[in-house]
Amino acid sequence: MSKQSRGDKGESLVRKSLSKIKEYHKVLNDVTFINQKSEMTHQIDHILIHPHGVFVIETKNYYGVINPKTHDSFWLKEVKGEVTRISNPLKQNKSHAVIVNRLLDKKVDVIPVVVFVKNNAPYLGDENVINLKELHLFVESYPFQRLLEKKEIDTIYKTLKSSSSDVSKEEHLENIGYLKQIREEIKNEIAFAIESGTCPRCNHKMIQQGFEYRCSNCDFKFKL
Repeated sequence: MSKQSRGDKGESLVRKSLSKIKEYHKVLNDVTFINQKSEMTHQIDHILIHPHGVFVIETKNYYGVINPKTHDSFWLKEVKGEVTRISNPLKQNKSHAVIVNRLLDKKVDVIPVVVFVKNNAPYLGDENVINLKELHLFVESYPFQRLLEKKEIDTIYKTLKSSSSDVSKEEHLENIGYLKQIREEIKNEIAFAIESGTCPRCNHKMIQQGFEYRCSNCDFKFKL
């Protein structure tokens, strides 16, 4: 099974689980928002709008045993004794929650959640990393500050749905690759400027003031 097929199957299992929630709620699946400042796309697997808050859900369908290291950029996955690194999905999903929070003017609780559909994350380093079998209990017992009423849930749903973009998954992946390339190019420019003392964009002298570097000619500048 391909990585995308495995991901689609995982999302299907979470959708099925969310459909069984008894309280009044709304769900957005496979929704994309665009950060107008950075032009970065944020593709979110599921958004559950529930009386206890707005849950931004990232679905993972990995084999093996998952060992989340909460504050690290990478987590560990062990399959048949072989340990490999995977990107920290909670870190990524928290950035998704920030986008949703901004769209809602920070008026409600937005909770980032990473769900492992194979129930294979026994070493949980964060309360927002759960197994699929725990999803209902997590939502129902979440320590909410106040209950969202039916009218509020409907309003939030309409706001998020109208703010979403019709960017495809393929376009989203292209966007991620493009932004990674830009970040790598900037990293190389900074290294060149520090090493040579010359602006990589216009070949003029770089001026250093403490931890700040700026070009004496153009608008290229950065801080360490």
